[in-house]
Amino acid sequence: MYQDLYETNCKAVQDVSEVLNDKIAELKITVISMPSDSSDSDMSNINKRVIIFNPNFETSFSVPFRIAHEMSHILYGSSSKTYTFSPLSKKTEEIEANLNGIQILADIFFGDYYSTTQRWEYRYRFIELFDLQPITHLVERCL
Repeated sequence: MYQDLYETNCKAVQDVSEVLNDKIAELKITVISMPSDSSDSDMSNINKRVIIFNPNFETSFSVPFRIAHEMSHILYGSSSKTYTFSPLSKKTEEIEANLNGIQILADIFFGDYYSTTQRWEYRYRFIELFDLQPITHLVERCL
């Protein structure tokens, strides 16, 4: 039974990642995987519409959330800025990137099939799948 749940969770994250990658391509955002030191966070540059992803970066947040967070900087951030992944920052632009990143993932994960009530009921599965426990309050604000 637990193996089935694990496989289902992996499939759900994989499916969301595929749709997220399609959206990134559609929006003409480039993602560059650049392995670096484990303390070097992901980055995004609005002018160049580039996300630099460090697969070695040590964080509890999931890869899809990290990409959606940086994607939201590009889509909704201030022009000509470069951002580094800092989801626990209290800066307004980081909180907004968290909220927008969560919304991007939620819209993909839940699609049009879940009502607002159902999204709320399944919020803990969503939080767990994308490792959003440190920002649960923001997930609940979005849903």
